Amino acid sequence: MRHPIILAPLGALFLIGCASQTIQLSAAPGQEAIVRDGVPSLVSKKNNIVMLRPNTRLLKGNARPAFTVAVRNSGSKPETLLETGISARQIIDGKQAALRVYHYQELVQEEQTRQAIHAFGVALAGAGRAMSAANAGYVNTTGTVNAYGANGPTYATYTATTYDPLRAQLAQNEANAQTQAEIANLQAQGEQNLAALEHTILKDNTVMPGEWIGGTIVLEPPAYSGSAPKSYVITVDFGGEQHEFQVAQVTN
Repeated sequence: MRHPIILAPLGALFLIGCASQTIQLSAAPGQEAIVRDGVPSLVSKKNNIVMLRPNTRLLKGNARPAFTVAVRNSGSKPETLLETGISARQIIDGKQAALRVYHYQELVQEEQTRQAIHAFGVALAGAGRAMSAANAGYVNTTGTVNAYGANGPTYATYTATTYDPLRAQLAQNEANAQTQAEIANLQAQGEQNLAALEHTILKDNTVMPGEWIGGTIVLEPPAYSGSAPKSYVITVDFGGEQHEFQVAQVTN
């Protein structure tokens, strides 16, 4: 009798976790709400300028939120924007907890691990196909034999197994071709994913006076916060200034 009481909230939690969420930004004093490519964004103006833009307004399930951060050095000397200078913290029931911001090398390591796992799966599948191909050369033949003797006709059945090397070789060639194609597709996709990380993820950069520098940051999914929106703050430390952005993920 206890199970329905326990399972009901768990089911509700699962549905909420899988629901889509809209990212909303709230402008604080000294910040201006703008729109970039149809997506609401924020610009924080102090001595330097920092812009924050969600990479997408709508998140599916428990996807990681990603943002584009761009900074402008309005000073007279170079300033360095560091990955470690970007942080996030979640706010639940008035309490704050650190929210992980993934660095470039961490994302690269994740992609390389994903590729290694998929490559292992392809190798296992290829080994299975190779075994099946080797057995494809065996052909079972079943027939009947009619014999006539002193006591009349006699009927019998027989089964014979033969091995056809050509049939086995053709099956082996097909299995090898399929495995090689899967490996090639996996390598191509992996290279494409790594190139995307290289070109989009924000890394350490020295920003010259008057220069804009930007890139993507990726956060861990914020924790479930009941019926309240998932609220967090993204802080960009640049040029001795801290620019804080208020973000909320509202379940649709």
